[in-house]
Amino acid sequence: MSLLTQRSGRIEVIRGCMFSGKTERLIARLRVAERGGNRVIAFKHMIDDRYDATHLITHTQDRFPAQRARDVAAISRLAGAAQVIGIDEGQFFGMELIDMVTRLADSGRRLIIVGIDYDVWGRPFSPIPELSDIADEVLYFYAACRGCGGQARFSQRTMPLNGGSMVGGAEAYEPRCQKCFQPLPVETASAMV
Repeated sequence: MSLLTQRSGRIEVIRGCMFSGKTERLIARLRVAERGGNRVIAFKHMIDDRYDATHLITHTQDRFPAQRARDVAAISRLAGAAQVIGIDEGQFFGMELIDMVTRLADSGRRLIIVGIDYDVWGRPFSPIPELSDIADEVLYFYAACRGCGGQARFSQRTMPLNGGSMVGGAEAYEPRCQKCFQPLPVETASAMV
């Protein structure tokens, strides 16, 4: 899609490090859309089983009903007639998310995608940067760095990767600023592929 092309829907990206309140903002937007009479649906990736399999759950335990999806094809199939579609942890859906989001927005839907800015190696966590490039609105959120109290942009992995799973909460991650962030060794990245 050309940047000059007008889409009839909308793409919103909420991005930042872990513990910055991204899912909280997603839930708030979904609730406002529901109160406005819109058909709303939320999705979470199948691998995200941190708090509850059938709800988006914030670190403060706020919740919103959600469908689990293995891939973007499942989101497309399950979205049905929803006018507003929320997608939590968009980075887990891969680059295919870009085409699906664009297609649904071009068909008049509003999509709100939440994702982490940087992976545990300090690299941009695709497809969040690419979605931000085509979004109608991008919101950046930060947390307080657990090292110095400054503005955290990174999610520091605090325990070893076991079995290749990157999913975790406060037991495995903490927010860090660029100065305090310590990327995982590069060799662990190649083991994840």
